[in-house]
This record gives sequence, C-alpha cells and structure tokens, in this order.
Amino acid sequence: MKKIAKKILVTVSLILTLIGSLTFVMTYQNIGFGEKFFYQWIVSTLLAATTMAPIGFMMITVISKIAILIFPNVSEAKRNVAIGVAMALVMEGIMALVTTLNNIGFTALSELITAWWSALIIAH
Repeated sequence: MKKIAKKILVTVSLILTLIGSLTFVMTYQNIGFGEKFFYQWIVSTLLAATTMAPIGFMMITVISKIAILIFPNVSEAKRNVAIGVAMALVMEGIMALVTTLNNIGFTALSELITAWWSALIIAH
C-alpha cells in the first residue's frame, strides 16, 4: 500500500509541477507580472489540473483509437509516440484555453483566440 501511495504522490507532484510551470508562463503571457499575477496563476493551475484530468482520460481513448485506424501497420512503439505528441498538443491547448479564459475572460472571440494562441506558443 505504501508503494502505491508513493507512486500516486510522485505522479501528482510531477503533474502539478508541469501544469504549474506551464500555466505560470501562460499567465505571464496573458497578463504580465502585476498585483493579480500570483492569484491568477494559482487559480489557472487548479482549473487546468481539474479540467485536464477527465478530458485527458477521454482523449487518450479517442486519440488511441484514431491512431490505430490511421496507422494500422505501424509498430506499437511508433504509434505510441504519435499518440504522445497528439496528447501533448491537445492537453497544452486545453491548458492554454483554461488559463486564457481565467486571465482575460471571454469578451470577443478574436481576442480570446489571439490570447490563447499567444499563451500556447509561448509555452512551447
């Protein structure tokens, strides 16, 4: 039981570190360093972590099935690389959207898309 708890703790720590660092950069891109930065960053991190987990579980299933259809004759290792890249892009896109919505809200679609794209690109 202790071994499982350690694995969960390590996994959660890694996920929060990754999400926290990416939302830090995205929040900075959206609003810069100011008096609201720390609060917005923490909220963005928590929102991204709680929305990405359920979406991630769904998307891994969908992307895996699509990869099998597109690459039926490719080795499993190569297919897993493609799945990993696709998952990274989807998850970063979701993280950028959640962070952007938290930081600037939704006033105009063009403004949201521009801010989302800037946050996504800066995180790469």
